Amino acid sequence: MEAIKNTLRPFAKILRFLISGGSAAVINLSVLYVFTDVLHVYYVASSVVAFLFAFVLSFTLQKYWTFKETSQELIKRQLALYLIAAAVNLGFNTLLIYCFVEYAGFHYLLAQVATSAIIAIESFFLYKHIIFKTPSAPAAVPL
Repeated sequence: MEAIKNTLRPFAKILRFLISGGSAAVINLSVLYVFTDVLHVYYVASSVVAFLFAFVLSFTLQKYWTFKETSQELIKRQLALYLIAAAVNLGFNTLLIYCFVEYAGFHYLLAQVATSAIIAIESFFLYKHIIFKTPSAPAAVPL
């Protein structure tokens, strides 16, 4: 049993990332649907609003659950970097959803799902290696 746990351990972070991202994606798609189909807001504007709603949930889950980075000393730096990444991803999200709908003929919800998958891959590596990377402790100096 321990061997199975050790084999699956490297994938636990990816699974948590997918669950966290999936939760944010559900919020994103729900808000997108409500704003577009219920409130009749233009789908590109709805996409921006939905992305912002999902941002708060995503940061919280990624920091504390996915990457288990609980330091409060780093939160301002992480939030700033996460916000920059989110802003870049928002622009990328908006561009991709527009292209998928207007040029590829996708339904706006399918376009958002495809766009989210592309952004998720890029984001995992960014979060793991830059935003939530725990600074290594200084090496002990031998006496």
